[in-house]
Amino acid sequence: MKRIMLFTLLLLSSIVFVFAEGGAEETAPEDLAGTTISILSFSTEFNDQGIIADFEERTGINVEMEVVPTENYEAKLRPLLATGTEVPDIFLGEAAFVRQFVEAGYWDTLSEAPYNADTSNMYDYAVEMGSTEEGDVVALTWQTTPGGWFYRRSIAQDVFGVESPEEVAELFSDWDTVLETAETLKENGYAMFPGIGETLFRIFYANRDEAWVNDNNEFVIDDQIKEYFRVTKTVRDMGYDAKLADWSGPWFEEMNTAPGDANVFVYGFPTWGLQFVISGQENSSGDWAVTAGPGPFFWGGTWLGIYEDAPATNKAAAWEFIKMLTQDEEYMTMYAKRSEDFLSNKEVMEEVVPTMSSPVLDGQNHFDFFAEAAEEIDGSTIKGYDYQINQILSQVMNEYLEGGLGYEDALQELTKRVLEAYPRLTAAE
Repeated sequence: MKRIMLFTLLLLSSIVFVFAEGGAEETAPEDLAGTTISILSFSTEFNDQGIIADFEERTGINVEMEVVPTENYEAKLRPLLATGTEVPDIFLGEAAFVRQFVEAGYWDTLSEAPYNADTSNMYDYAVEMGSTEEGDVVALTWQTTPGGWFYRRSIAQDVFGVESPEEVAELFSDWDTVLETAETLKENGYAMFPGIGETLFRIFYANRDEAWVNDNNEFVIDDQIKEYFRVTKTVRDMGYDAKLADWSGPWFEEMNTAPGDANVFVYGFPTWGLQFVISGQENSSGDWAVTAGPGPFFWGGTWLGIYEDAPATNKAAAWEFIKMLTQDEEYMTMYAKRSEDFLSNKEVMEEVVPTMSSPVLDGQNHFDFFAEAAEEIDGSTIKGYDYQINQILSQVMNEYLEGGLGYEDALQELTKRVLEAYPRLTAAE
């Protein structure tokens, strides 16, 4: 009996030693079979898309996943991290707040031994979002979520006599051209946008030259944000939007109108917008196409990291999960074809892109468009401050659009509220 116990202890010690000293790749999955890892998520996607089932079948490692709604996710996770109790082996960061976790230091560094994550084939912004200021990769994503402007072919043909993505892109070449296009649509009885919402914000936000906070702890309002105020106010005052609230019943109903009955020309979405939103609109199927707006953008995405103080065996097993999803190109290729998710690995997407087309887009190869769009995204200006500052911006913008604030007053109010939220900051001159 003592020999059996001694052998078991030696075996477990060897697993821990190999992971701590020899590199994650040297730890065979079969050595970890029977291990249970915990994941805290804000989405059921790992179950819905069969990822956990695939992993458990391939490795024999068990996964216990707790799903907390996005709006409650941080409130659930932060006390666990603060106390170091019951912290999951893997926890996630959504694009809106992943930088907070990256900068907080609770994730292990994945770009170093024993993990040695390979990010050489990943889209740049996918790596930037999960990396520290020093360049250490602490979180990885299997997906990228570049965006585009989904427009109605029937309206493009009716008003402009064109409908191909290349021709329609010329109507969106810059913001002044967008406003001219919106005026022409209005004259013909159409709205350019369903509402102000995310369609406009995402592009301006993604194309800033400066982050909200610079290296001197100064709050900066980039020129893109100032342009956001100008363009958005023009759209609202000139009646270029249908004043439909994002995700509301009327917003969905307009999206589902048949060709000839549609009133709204453009909805701005990332990759998952086609997959999970537009594809469900049967009446409008086939009347859509996607093209570039005035600038590249992304919206959403999920990054995974390993808790730095998790037991070594759990870290090794957790890495197997992340590795399958972000490093195993054979699995990623199979998964991309099965799920039609747009992935973070360029080589995988080079193989998948030619095989894709969408009947919702009248046969357009949307992956071809997204592959080009993903290359243009810059994630370097997105930092840990952004989540709360963006919420403040939204509040101020609503007051501005309702006429409660003038342009200069709105910029001053934005600065005032941000400095109140972050007393350690000062306003940039």
